[in-house]
Amino acid sequence: MRCDFCGYEFNEEQEGTKGCTGCPMAGHCGKVKCPRCGYEVVKSSGLFKWLKQRRQK
Repeated sequence: MRCDFCGYEFNEEQEGTKGCTGCPMAGHCGKVKCPRCGYEVVKSSGLFKWLKQRRQK
């Protein structure tokens, strides 16, 4: 995953933390915090990941 704000690339499962901790929808919006700058990035959908993999082949 790449942060839209600072451009840092990170593994969302290992390095990223759930965003919106103070929000009533905490953890259900699909945002992940960048470990470098703290910006909340929207998680890519499964369809988008699949299309990206197909395009790289």
